[in-house]
Formats: sequence, structure tokens, C-alpha cells
Amino acid sequence: MIGNQGARLRFLFLPVREASDRHAAYHEHLVRAEILLDRIAAAQAAGLRAVAPTLDDADEARATVKPPRDLFSPTTLEYRRWYAADGSARAQPLTREALAELLGAEGMAPREAMDRATHRSHALAAADQAWLIGRRGLPLQQRPLNRREFHALVQAIDGAWQVPAGAPEVARHNRRLALRVATLLAGMLDEYVAPPFRVEALNDAFSERLLAHLRQSIDEFRRTDAVCAVLLVGPKAWFAAKVARMRVEHQVALVLSTRGAQCAWPGPHVGVRSAGMSQVAAG
Repeated sequence: MIGNQGARLRFLFLPVREASDRHAAYHEHLVRAEILLDRIAAAQAAGLRAVAPTLDDADEARATVKPPRDLFSPTTLEYRRWYAADGSARAQPLTREALAELLGAEGMAPREAMDRATHRSHALAAADQAWLIGRRGLPLQQRPLNRREFHALVQAIDGAWQVPAGAPEVARHNRRLALRVATLLAGMLDEYVAPPFRVEALNDAFSERLLAHLRQSIDEFRRTDAVCAVLLVGPKAWFAAKVARMRVEHQVALVLSTRGAQCAWPGPHVGVRSAGMSQVAAG
């Protein structure tokens, strides 16, 4: 666990004689990586999800920045997400689940209600919204990493791999540490993320750990299925566990579909974004 203070991850630095030294640019990658790794450690120590590569600054704004009341028609889902039927502002926007439940109470079928909440509003899943709101209230040095910061860490680790020539001991240590970070990042994820690194060795380590982690999650969900059956907790709990397991199995299939492919920089493709945002204003 990165959050273990006895196991802080630290790179080796090279001698620098002046600001324009050729090693200075390399050191920038190391410093950036260590700062972001310290934030992951702080988030883990606080019991938080340390990395969320599918959530970005725009998602945080959707969860925390209330739009003016007259920006949307009262009949749209985006208006109803932020404002009650009497026009009063909600303390927090409705989550995707809460918005779907509201539509269900009005007679809409559950599947259609969730589809509308997902594709015709900016509503976020309850767990994601809680994470974003909680993250916003933390000091910067303790905040978990969102998508932008995840990419910044990935680029820093890629940079840490490119050790200047003539320093074999530094190269061995820093590359070994870079591989460890790639493995640790993959172990923090509960969904498919395309191999994000430029360095093939880092991508291989990342994908292998992610696949093992997701398979372990499947085994845990199968045990949950069995417990639900034995305890007869009811169809709702059993179905929720089964859906969660099927989702992780799909994530494993995504990882396997990319194995053996040539690793290229995927740009913004970390995570699948929901389509249909052009329909938000229509409700």
C-alpha cells in the first residue's frame, strides 16, 4: 500500500550543477511523480478511492456548481436534478439513481428511468458524486487523483523511465520503481482502463496487474453470490451482486481484447464516457 509511511516511493536523483543542466528536465518528472504519489498515499490513509481515471474537472463542476434556475426549463431533468418541484434549490444535486427513482415514482419503467437519467442529464452515479464532493473539500495535498492528474502521473512515470545515459544505478532503481507504480495503479482500479503509458514495459505491467485484479474481483462476487443464496437475503441483493459480477467480467473481456496489441499513447481514451449529453437541454 502506497499509504504506508514506511514504504514511501522515492526516486534517485542525479547531480545538478545549474538550472539549465540536462538533468533538470528529468528531475521535473521525478518531482511531479513523487508529489502525486504522496497524494495517493494521503487518500489511501484516509480510506478514500485514491484514483478515478474516468472522472474529470467537468464532472466535479457538474456535481458542485449549481446552474442558474432559468438556464433550463422546469420540465427538463437537469432542472429537476438541481431544483425541487416548488423551485427551491437542492442542497446537492440528485444522483443518477435518485433521479431514476424520481422518474420511477411517476410511473416510468425502471430501465427507461435509468436510461433517461443517464443520457438526458448530467447526473452522476451516487458513488462518483460523493467522491467528487468529498474530494473538493480536501486540502490539495490530500486530494485523490482525477483523470487529469492520473494522466499527469502517467506522463511523469514515463519520464522517470527515460533515465539520462551514464547512470546505470539510477536507471535500475528508477525503472524498477516505475514498474512498481504502474502495477500499483492498476491494482487500484475496478474497471477497464486502456494501457496509458508510452513505455511498453510499463503498459505490460499495468495490464497484467489490472487483469489479475479484475479476476480477483470476479471471484469475490461469486462468493457473494453463494453467500446470498445461502442466507436467502432476497432477490434484490442477489441481483445486485450478479450485475456487479457481470460488469467486472465485461471489464476483464475489455482487458483481454487489448492484450497483444501494440501499445500506443491512447490520449483521452481512459474510460468510456456516456453519450447523449447533447440531449441534456431537451430533458
